[in-house]
Amino acid sequence: MNNNETALIDAATNRESLHNISSTTSAWDEVAAIISGLIGGGRYGLKIRIPHAFVMTFLFGNKLPFRRKLQVIAKLAAEHSINLASFACLYKFLLASLKVLSRLIPQNDGSGGAPVHSGILRRLIKSVVSMVINGPFSSSLKRTINPSVSTPAGIPQHPYHAFLAGAVGGYIVWGRYSSVNYQLILYLASRILVGCIKLAREKGIRPFSWKKLKFANSYPYGAAVIWGTVMMLFEE
Repeated sequence: MNNNETALIDAATNRESLHNISSTTSAWDEVAAIISGLIGGGRYGLKIRIPHAFVMTFLFGNKLPFRRKLQVIAKLAAEHSINLASFACLYKFLLASLKVLSRLIPQNDGSGGAPVHSGILRRLIKSVVSMVINGPFSSSLKRTINPSVSTPAGIPQHPYHAFLAGAVGGYIVWGRYSSVNYQLILYLASRILVGCIKLAREKGIRPFSWKKLKFANSYPYGAAVIWGTVMMLFEE
């Protein structure tokens, strides 16, 4: 993605300010990251929604009175801003919570001199909790993460935390259908598809890594297929 395409995620997570945080973070650093995400998400939501809502409302809302047009613009801008701020705040809070929970998971079996069935039960509960918090590959992740190095505030400890926090935030904040939410989901779905294709090409996965399927060569065919499909669905 280029700078314009990643601006939405950067604003929601306040990525630029995270590079200035030291390797040792405290609870106040996490709180500051949550507040920063809240403010940045709300500000960016207004920044990108007001011009879009203004153009679309005055272009397609000819029959609406002027005062009603302003109300529609304000409603759309407020919804986008509140949703983005809420998501950024919730996302940062969940990341901080997952960091704490992952550190609280006991490293030993904790069975001690308990009966065999009790030790097995505790081990099973620990495995389930660890899988939920750290993902299904938590055992391999513990070997790759250096516990002496603290993850900067607002940054996931590992990718699974980002997925889990984003999924929960997406369900709570963006799960309610509206024109604003639906438009953003469609945009992100297309970016995910493009990002997966680029990642496959970088990883050397065929056929995406073929030289004949470079962007300059494949773009015209992609445009042809997309527009042909769109117009066929439109005429139906």
